Amino acid sequence: MGKTSLDLWSVLLREALQNSWDARLAERIEFHVADTRLSEEQSGILVHDLFNELPPQGASRGIPQKVNNGRIRVLTISDYGTKGLGGPIRANVEPEPGERDDFSDFVRNFGRSDSKGLEGGTYGYGKGVLYQASQVGVCLVYSQAKVNGRLENRLIGVSGGDNGYVDNGFKFTGRNWWGVLAEDGVIDPATGPEARAIAESVGMPVPAHDETGTCIMILAPHFFQGEAGDVGPKDRITAIRAAAVKWAWPHAVDIGEGPNVGFAFSYDGEFLPSIEPFKEPSVKHFAHAYADMERAASSKRAPLAPQTKLEVIMSQNPIFRLGTLSMRQAINHISDDRALQNTVALMRNPRIVVKYLAVAAPVDDYSVYSVFLADPEVDEDFATSEPVTHDDWIVKDAMTRGNRNFVRIALNRIENTFKNMHRPSAPSTAAQQAAGATRIATALGGLVGGISGHGAASQPGKGPGPGGGASRSRRAAARLTSPPRLLVLGGIAHVAFSYSLTGGKSGELFDLSVRAHVVTVTGAIEGDAPLGAEGPQFVGWKVDGQLVKEPSIRVVAQSQQEYLAIFTQPDDTAISSTVDLKLVSP
Repeated sequence: MGKTSLDLWSVLLREALQNSWDARLAERIEFHVADTRLSEEQSGILVHDLFNELPPQGASRGIPQKVNNGRIRVLTISDYGTKGLGGPIRANVEPEPGERDDFSDFVRNFGRSDSKGLEGGTYGYGKGVLYQASQVGVCLVYSQAKVNGRLENRLIGVSGGDNGYVDNGFKFTGRNWWGVLAEDGVIDPATGPEARAIAESVGMPVPAHDETGTCIMILAPHFFQGEAGDVGPKDRITAIRAAAVKWAWPHAVDIGEGPNVGFAFSYDGEFLPSIEPFKEPSVKHFAHAYADMERAASSKRAPLAPQTKLEVIMSQNPIFRLGTLSMRQAINHISDDRALQNTVALMRNPRIVVKYLAVAAPVDDYSVYSVFLADPEVDEDFATSEPVTHDDWIVKDAMTRGNRNFVRIALNRIENTFKNMHRPSAPSTAAQQAAGATRIATALGGLVGGISGHGAASQPGKGPGPGGGASRSRRAAARLTSPPRLLVLGGIAHVAFSYSLTGGKSGELFDLSVRAHVVTVTGAIEGDAPLGAEGPQFVGWKVDGQLVKEPSIRVVAQSQQEYLAIFTQPDDTAISSTVDLKLVSP
């Protein structure tokens, strides 16, 4: 398998899903993983009938010892809406024109020819993790595939990963098969209705009679290893689901036509929560960035969310589009998983995240969650840079076009994009400070709105003064004293603008009123709200800890008092505030 920074269950999920996705019939498949303790009857058939004959050496000899109280635990990985494992059942038989040799590649051959192309499973070594996941190194493989125009059932047991050995003067590879003994002494799969009946008898979730697909049963899977050693019984399947969330969330994103993959994870018949990327704390911001990118690329040309920015990554010499970078600003809730903040989810055509690339963090109190998708025209360039576990883009291993390495160029462009975005600048002018307030407000929106979004920003008032978030009388001004802040009232998030008076004569009285407006993507104040859209609602002024619900309050010049104007904030919007200050008496 080669070296990898990923844990066993992440590699298992990634490789198994990639094999299933490569075998898809259309742009949607079902992918189910079940952690199951077989019944006594099922365990007896599996151990005493199917695997009753064991080799003289190897991990598979331990199968009988994995039965506990007459039952054995298995991990089944099943896909539906896929082609199944078709083609010849022998590796030395050439497939018919237009026919794939999927069965022999998966069951017979360890390793894979480059002629298979550069899909997610480019090197074909990924199946090795299936045997690594078993304490006895054994899998039972069932498949339904079209062979010569007819659907054929196939069932065979396979062991992998054992070292070679010598027995009675003969050398053995350490790989073993369980099935039907052919006349030439080679083990072939059981086929036809008998194969299906056997698979059902040991609890394999086989496809419907008229459908194609594959089910792999991993015997006696390894225990999940936590930081403190072995942990709870459900932690293995929980870890596999977590791996799907982290690495395969793009396939679960629904932007109107349903997800590409229907995931299901269960433990002894009890299903874990379904994967909803827009609600998963660890990846929800990536999912929104990805969805914005996909919508922008669609024929509908949907407008971007205000908190998302797209940038096309290009090579200049030669001019070549390398991919699209979608960047989304957000501040996390306390409950959010911040492990992936300020990273870029790198991916190419298979839409499984290759890795999360750390990038320069903003200097302000917000994070950026980004997605880079390589352009289909250069997918091969990025594929060749990946190790066998597909968990990195290694620049030195990428193919070159002339002397140009597109993987190096793309990664450098991405890194520089974030460095330039967050580069400290010279002292700002008043106009730049207003723009900075909007940027801070953008970050706040991720906290206030419940999802990443624009927040509150102070806009110049319409009074006779020079603006800057204030409306002036001739002798006094109301100024925004700090960035907008979060308040929680009645369990609901609100945004508060903090104002104070400057100037004026001691004892002068003024009426202070405030309004809030929705800010558009361009920074302009929205006029008429879209039909049915919710606008910011004034809640009241908070003064000395007391809430005053009147829109206008009486204030005294030179009082050093702070006045908080509180509004509700609709999700996924930016709001600004303007104040009006009128002299009542000198």
